[in-house]
Amino acid sequence: MAFIGTLTLLLITTLLAGHLGQRVGLPAVVPQLLVGVVLGPAMLGWVHADTNLTTFADIGVVILMFLGGMESDIDLLKRYLRPALIVACAGVIMPVVLVGLASRGFGVSWTEAAFIGVIFSATSVSISVAVLKEFHYLNTREGATILGAAVADDIIGVILLSVMIAILAVRA
Repeated sequence: MAFIGTLTLLLITTLLAGHLGQRVGLPAVVPQLLVGVVLGPAMLGWVHADTNLTTFADIGVVILMFLGGMESDIDLLKRYLRPALIVACAGVIMPVVLVGLASRGFGVSWTEAAFIGVIFSATSVSISVAVLKEFHYLNTREGATILGAAVADDIIGVILLSVMIAILAVRA
């Protein structure tokens, strides 16, 4: 029964926050994320990610990604593949270099700094899809570039993360 109460609290507060965010010109996902920070362990601690809540969250992400994929124009994505790959490469290289150098400033090794940089290169395709869908930009030139870049960025990031884990495992 506690799970139903938690789910009800989350649904009501995120719907209200999303609505209020839209009224002030924000994408609904921004205040909804803030609700998670406020209600979660970071602040109030009213909601904790148990198995049921994690399952519901995973289902929500899958549905959002499915809807984004269903509404995407594959020909448009193919047409803007080159700019998307350029944006994706910049979206990986910049965080790896900048966060890696910042990490070195805190005294970590080069390998650990690179690992931290790779972690910061990850994007959230689901949030990009939600914002693009909400503002009706999913099937525009810009939307195709952003969506393609986010997907390519995640693929590159996963490959780099796998390489970094292998390197760190060999050193351990």
